[in-house]
Amino acid sequence: MHQPTLRVLQVLEQIARNEGGQRLTDLSKALQIPKSTLLPILQTLCHQKYFSQDEMGRYAPGTALFSLGTAFSDGFPVLQYVHEQLQQLVGELGETCYFGVLDEGLVLYLEKVDSPQPLRILTSVGRRLPAYATGIGKALLCELNEDQLRELYPNGLAPLTEHTVTDVTQLHQQLVQARLEGYAWESEESTPHVRCFAVPIYKHGIVVAAISVSIPLFRYEEEARQRIVSAIQATAAQMGTTFEQTNAHFGELF
Repeated sequence: MHQPTLRVLQVLEQIARNEGGQRLTDLSKALQIPKSTLLPILQTLCHQKYFSQDEMGRYAPGTALFSLGTAFSDGFPVLQYVHEQLQQLVGELGETCYFGVLDEGLVLYLEKVDSPQPLRILTSVGRRLPAYATGIGKALLCELNEDQLRELYPNGLAPLTEHTVTDVTQLHQQLVQARLEGYAWESEESTPHVRCFAVPIYKHGIVVAAISVSIPLFRYEEEARQRIVSAIQATAAQMGTTFEQTNAHFGELF
Protein backbone atom coordinates (compact mmCIF):
# COMPACT_ATOMS: atom_id res chain seq x y z
CA MET A 1 0.00 0.00 0.00
CA HIS A 2 1.31 3.46 -0.93
CA GLN A 3 1.73 5.18 2.44
CA PRO A 4 1.73 8.84 1.27
CA THR A 5 -1.54 8.28 -0.57
CA LEU A 6 -3.00 6.47 2.43
CA ARG A 7 -2.03 9.38 4.66
CA VAL A 8 -3.85 11.87 2.43
CA LEU A 9 -6.97 9.66 2.46
CA GLN A 10 -6.82 9.41 6.26
CA VAL A 11 -6.75 13.20 6.49
CA LEU A 12 -9.73 13.48 4.10
CA GLU A 13 -11.74 10.96 6.08
CA GLN A 14 -10.90 12.53 9.43
CA ILE A 15 -12.07 15.97 8.30
CA ALA A 16 -15.17 14.59 6.59
CA ARG A 17 -16.40 12.72 9.66
CA ASN A 18 -15.99 15.58 12.15
CA GLU A 19 -18.64 18.26 12.00
CA GLY A 20 -17.47 21.75 12.85
CA GLY A 21 -13.98 21.24 11.47
CA GLN A 22 -10.66 20.39 13.11
CA ARG A 23 -7.49 22.31 13.85
CA LEU A 24 -4.01 21.16 12.91
CA THR A 25 -3.25 20.10 16.49
CA ASP A 26 -6.43 18.01 16.70
CA LEU A 27 -5.69 16.29 13.39
CA SER A 28 -2.12 15.55 14.38
CA LYS A 29 -3.24 13.96 17.63
CA ALA A 30 -6.11 11.97 16.09
CA LEU A 31 -4.06 10.62 13.19
CA GLN A 32 -0.72 10.42 15.02
CA ILE A 33 0.95 12.30 12.18
CA PRO A 34 3.50 15.06 12.95
CA LYS A 35 2.29 18.61 12.32
CA SER A 36 5.23 19.22 10.00
CA THR A 37 4.02 16.35 7.80
CA LEU A 38 0.35 17.32 7.99
CA LEU A 39 0.67 21.01 7.21
CA PRO A 40 1.76 20.70 3.53
CA ILE A 41 -0.99 18.11 2.95
CA LEU A 42 -3.59 20.47 4.38
CA GLN A 43 -2.25 23.45 2.45
CA THR A 44 -2.39 21.51 -0.81
CA LEU A 45 -5.91 20.25 -0.17
CA CYS A 46 -7.04 23.78 0.69
CA HIS A 47 -5.45 25.14 -2.47
CA GLN A 48 -7.34 22.54 -4.51
CA LYS A 49 -10.56 23.38 -2.58
CA TYR A 50 -10.95 19.95 -1.01
CA PHE A 51 -10.76 21.74 2.36
CA SER A 52 -11.53 25.23 3.56
CA GLN A 53 -10.04 26.94 6.62
CA ASP A 54 -11.90 29.42 8.82
CA GLU A 55 -10.58 32.33 10.87
CA MET A 56 -10.14 30.01 13.87
CA GLY A 57 -7.80 27.75 11.91
CA ARG A 58 -10.30 24.90 11.61
CA TYR A 59 -10.29 22.78 8.47
CA ALA A 60 -13.60 21.65 6.98
CA PRO A 61 -14.76 19.97 3.73
CA GLY A 62 -14.54 22.22 0.69
CA THR A 63 -16.39 22.61 -2.58
CA ALA A 64 -14.26 20.05 -4.44
CA LEU A 65 -15.47 17.32 -2.06
CA PHE A 66 -19.04 18.42 -2.72
CA SER A 67 -18.41 18.08 -6.45
CA LEU A 68 -17.03 14.57 -5.97
CA GLY A 69 -20.06 13.60 -3.90
CA THR A 70 -22.39 14.95 -6.57
CA ALA A 71 -20.54 12.97 -9.23
CA PHE A 72 -20.96 9.84 -7.11
CA SER A 73 -24.70 10.41 -6.77
CA ASP A 74 -25.09 11.08 -10.49
CA GLY A 75 -23.33 7.80 -11.23
CA PHE A 76 -25.92 5.76 -9.35
CA PRO A 77 -29.50 6.20 -10.58
CA VAL A 78 -30.49 3.97 -7.66
CA LEU A 79 -30.08 6.94 -5.34
CA GLN A 80 -32.71 8.94 -7.20
CA TYR A 81 -35.08 6.01 -6.88
CA VAL A 82 -34.26 5.73 -3.17
CA HIS A 83 -34.88 9.45 -2.71
CA GLU A 84 -38.31 9.14 -4.31
CA GLN A 85 -39.21 6.22 -2.05
CA LEU A 86 -38.11 8.13 1.04
CA GLN A 87 -40.12 11.16 -0.06
CA GLN A 88 -43.25 9.00 -0.19
CA LEU A 89 -42.44 7.58 3.25
CA VAL A 90 -41.93 11.03 4.75
CA GLY A 91 -45.21 12.12 3.18
CA GLU A 92 -46.94 9.25 4.96
CA LEU A 93 -45.19 9.47 8.34
CA GLY A 94 -44.24 13.13 8.58
CA GLU A 95 -40.80 12.35 10.02
CA THR A 96 -37.22 12.29 8.69
CA CYS A 97 -36.30 9.11 6.83
CA TYR A 98 -32.89 7.66 5.93
CA PHE A 99 -31.29 5.10 3.63
CA GLY A 100 -27.92 3.62 4.57
CA VAL A 101 -25.49 0.78 4.00
CA LEU A 102 -22.99 -1.00 6.25
CA ASP A 103 -19.39 0.15 5.95
CA GLU A 104 -17.02 -1.87 8.17
CA GLY A 105 -19.14 -1.67 11.29
CA LEU A 106 -20.44 1.83 10.56
CA VAL A 107 -23.64 3.06 8.97
CA LEU A 108 -22.95 5.16 5.90
CA TYR A 109 -25.95 7.42 5.29
CA LEU A 110 -26.47 7.70 1.52
CA GLU A 111 -29.87 9.36 1.31
CA LYS A 112 -32.14 11.39 3.56
CA VAL A 113 -35.44 13.21 3.23
CA ASP A 114 -36.24 15.71 5.95
CA SER A 115 -39.44 15.96 7.92
CA PRO A 116 -41.71 18.92 7.11
CA GLN A 117 -41.87 19.56 10.86
CA PRO A 118 -40.04 22.68 12.16
CA LEU A 119 -37.94 20.53 14.53
CA ARG A 120 -36.07 17.81 12.64
CA ILE A 121 -33.14 15.40 13.00
CA LEU A 122 -29.78 16.73 11.79
CA THR A 123 -27.81 13.63 10.72
CA SER A 124 -26.44 14.41 7.25
CA VAL A 125 -25.88 12.38 4.10
CA GLY A 126 -22.33 11.05 3.98
CA ARG A 127 -22.04 10.79 7.75
CA ARG A 128 -20.93 7.56 9.41
CA LEU A 129 -22.06 6.33 12.82
CA PRO A 130 -21.40 3.07 14.69
CA ALA A 131 -24.01 0.63 13.46
CA TYR A 132 -24.61 -0.93 16.88
CA ALA A 133 -25.86 2.42 18.27
CA THR A 134 -28.45 3.21 15.60
CA GLY A 135 -31.74 1.69 14.54
CA ILE A 136 -30.72 1.59 10.89
CA GLY A 137 -27.40 0.02 11.89
CA LYS A 138 -29.10 -2.71 13.88
CA ALA A 139 -31.25 -3.48 10.85
CA LEU A 140 -28.07 -3.79 8.79
CA LEU A 141 -26.46 -6.08 11.40
CA CYS A 142 -29.54 -8.21 12.06
CA GLU A 143 -28.33 -11.36 10.27
CA LEU A 144 -24.97 -11.52 12.09
CA ASN A 145 -24.31 -14.00 14.90
CA GLU A 146 -22.49 -13.13 18.12
CA ASP A 147 -19.08 -14.32 16.89
CA GLN A 148 -19.41 -12.18 13.77
CA LEU A 149 -20.30 -9.17 15.90
CA ARG A 150 -17.23 -9.65 18.08
CA GLU A 151 -15.08 -9.90 14.96
CA LEU A 152 -16.65 -6.73 13.56
CA TYR A 153 -16.09 -4.86 16.83
CA PRO A 154 -12.84 -6.25 18.28
CA ASN A 155 -12.44 -3.22 20.56
CA GLY A 156 -15.94 -3.46 22.01
CA LEU A 157 -18.90 -1.10 21.77
CA ALA A 158 -18.02 2.46 22.76
CA PRO A 159 -21.08 4.42 23.97
CA LEU A 160 -22.38 7.43 22.06
CA THR A 161 -24.84 8.29 24.82
CA GLU A 162 -25.65 6.89 28.25
CA HIS A 163 -28.27 4.68 26.59
CA THR A 164 -26.02 3.04 23.98
CA VAL A 165 -25.77 -0.75 24.18
CA THR A 166 -22.18 -1.63 25.17
CA ASP A 167 -22.42 -5.40 25.62
CA VAL A 168 -22.07 -7.60 22.53
CA THR A 169 -24.27 -10.35 23.95
CA GLN A 170 -27.04 -7.84 24.63
CA LEU A 171 -26.64 -6.42 21.13
CA HIS A 172 -26.95 -9.89 19.64
CA GLN A 173 -30.14 -10.48 21.64
CA GLN A 174 -31.54 -7.25 20.21
CA LEU A 175 -30.69 -8.40 16.69
CA VAL A 176 -32.37 -11.77 17.25
CA GLN A 177 -35.49 -9.90 18.37
CA ALA A 178 -35.24 -7.64 15.32
CA ARG A 179 -35.22 -10.68 13.02
CA LEU A 180 -38.25 -12.14 14.77
CA GLU A 181 -40.24 -8.91 14.67
CA GLY A 182 -39.10 -7.78 11.23
CA TYR A 183 -37.72 -4.43 12.36
CA ALA A 184 -35.06 -2.88 14.60
CA TRP A 185 -35.32 0.10 16.89
CA GLU A 186 -33.40 2.18 19.39
CA SER A 187 -34.22 5.02 21.75
CA GLU A 188 -31.61 7.69 22.55
CA GLU A 189 -28.70 5.33 21.86
CA SER A 190 -27.15 7.55 19.18
CA THR A 191 -28.93 10.88 19.71
CA PRO A 192 -30.58 12.14 22.90
CA HIS A 193 -34.37 12.56 22.79
CA VAL A 194 -34.74 10.65 19.51
CA ARG A 195 -36.25 7.23 18.75
CA CYS A 196 -35.55 5.35 15.54
CA PHE A 197 -37.29 2.47 13.76
CA ALA A 198 -35.61 0.65 10.86
CA VAL A 199 -36.09 -2.25 8.45
CA PRO A 200 -33.43 -4.12 6.44
CA ILE A 201 -33.61 -4.29 2.65
CA TYR A 202 -32.86 -7.72 1.19
CA LYS A 203 -31.55 -8.46 -2.27
CA HIS A 204 -31.57 -12.18 -3.15
CA GLY A 205 -31.81 -13.01 0.56
CA ILE A 206 -28.89 -10.80 1.65
CA VAL A 207 -29.16 -7.58 3.65
CA VAL A 208 -27.77 -4.88 1.33
CA ALA A 209 -29.17 -1.71 2.88
CA ALA A 210 -31.75 -0.42 5.34
CA ILE A 211 -34.20 2.42 5.76
CA SER A 212 -35.25 4.15 8.94
CA VAL A 213 -37.41 6.87 10.44
CA SER A 214 -36.24 9.08 13.30
CA ILE A 215 -38.77 10.67 15.63
CA PRO A 216 -38.22 13.19 18.45
CA LEU A 217 -39.50 11.60 21.64
CA PHE A 218 -41.91 14.46 22.36
CA ARG A 219 -43.72 13.66 19.06
CA TYR A 220 -43.68 9.87 19.48
CA GLU A 221 -46.78 7.99 20.61
CA GLU A 222 -46.52 4.27 21.34
CA GLU A 223 -49.88 3.51 19.73
CA ALA A 224 -48.42 4.68 16.42
CA ARG A 225 -45.62 2.09 16.47
CA GLN A 226 -47.33 -0.52 14.30
CA ARG A 227 -48.41 2.04 11.72
CA ILE A 228 -44.84 3.37 11.52
CA VAL A 229 -43.29 -0.08 11.28
CA SER A 230 -45.79 -1.29 8.68
CA ALA A 231 -45.06 1.73 6.47
CA ILE A 232 -41.30 1.18 6.65
CA GLN A 233 -41.66 -2.55 6.00
CA ALA A 234 -43.79 -1.96 2.92
CA THR A 235 -41.26 0.52 1.50
CA ALA A 236 -38.31 -1.77 2.26
CA ALA A 237 -40.03 -4.71 0.57
CA GLN A 238 -40.76 -2.62 -2.52
CA MET A 239 -37.18 -1.40 -2.69
CA GLY A 240 -35.81 -4.92 -2.28
CA THR A 241 -37.96 -6.15 -5.16
CA THR A 242 -36.78 -3.26 -7.34
CA PHE A 243 -33.13 -3.91 -6.49
CA GLU A 244 -33.49 -7.55 -7.52
CA GLN A 245 -34.95 -6.55 -10.87
CA THR A 246 -32.33 -3.97 -11.79
CA ASN A 247 -29.32 -4.35 -14.04
CA ALA A 248 -25.73 -4.81 -12.80
CA HIS A 249 -24.82 -1.11 -12.81
CA PHE A 250 -27.86 -0.23 -10.72
CA GLY A 251 -26.76 -2.74 -8.11
CA GLU A 252 -23.05 -1.85 -7.99
CA LEU A 253 -23.72 0.38 -5.01
CA PHE A 254 -24.15 -2.75 -2.94
